[in-house]
Amino acid sequence: MQPLKFNTTYAHPIWGGDAISEARGLEHDAERNNGEAFDVTMHPDVCVTIANGPLAGMRLDEAVRSHHDEIIGDLPENDIIQVTFMDARETLSVQVHPNEEQAQRLDGDHEKSESWYILHAEPGATLIAGSLTDDVDALRAAAADDTIGDRYGRRVEMHDGDFIVIPAGTMHALGAGMFAVEVGSFGNRTYRICDWGRGRELHVEKAFEVLDTSSKPGVNHLGSFDPANGTRVREGVSCSTFVSNVADVAGEYHVEMDGIYHIVTCVEGICTVETADGAVELGYTESTLVPASAGAYTVRGTCRVLQSYRPDSRRK
Repeated sequence: MQPLKFNTTYAHPIWGGDAISEARGLEHDAERNNGEAFDVTMHPDVCVTIANGPLAGMRLDEAVRSHHDEIIGDLPENDIIQVTFMDARETLSVQVHPNEEQAQRLDGDHEKSESWYILHAEPGATLIAGSLTDDVDALRAAAADDTIGDRYGRRVEMHDGDFIVIPAGTMHALGAGMFAVEVGSFGNRTYRICDWGRGRELHVEKAFEVLDTSSKPGVNHLGSFDPANGTRVREGVSCSTFVSNVADVAGEYHVEMDGIYHIVTCVEGICTVETADGAVELGYTESTLVPASAGAYTVRGTCRVLQSYRPDSRRK
């Protein structure tokens, strides 16, 4: 099976800017900013369709059900890790996501751990990644008057090429002035704890039920892409639900897949992703899913790509 590309599901959030539209040549205006782009997902809320090859037009969840072993490989699950681009003109809501047990119990969903690779950050831009206090009573009081983000949000300055993982349970918010790609696990449940006075629905009780005040993620500073460094691969982020490496390619980069699917996302330059069954072109901000049945692939070009996949505990 050849690499798969998808028809993106776009959202037009209140906090969204126009960086995605500009990068992809999309029409946009104040109401339809295309500020959030669900590029790879089979979650029922935002499931994408396949854009190329014999399966073109099929929903990704249907394709996985009918071609599980070809697409996913010998992993036991029936879901795909998710890739979403986000352009934050304004700071997102302060929020918390559930782990697998909590998501199943509260909403019949899956864990939502996530990570953000920063394509561009305005000077001084910060995000919230964790809480400044373990005092839950103080946090509840601040949530009641919508000041929890300002008073207790752990601010982290971000720069182009930074990568941070946000485990389930972490209080967090992507900050204004950041263009990011989110690589995350299967779920799609967000419990807002503060929305900066915008008036949207909050989910305070669920947020506090899943909040882990001890989570204070660090940043992997990878720097901007420089082709003069040649082809090199570094670990970007890693957690129990996904791994995302950062591959700088100056010419070509060959990957053996070990029986599982990979998602390749171009975050700088352009490239071709080639397997024995076919090839796809990736422009800036585009992704492809390389099915497990491909066995191997080669990235050709002058580019930086994220190489994301599911860790398999059975191989440890």
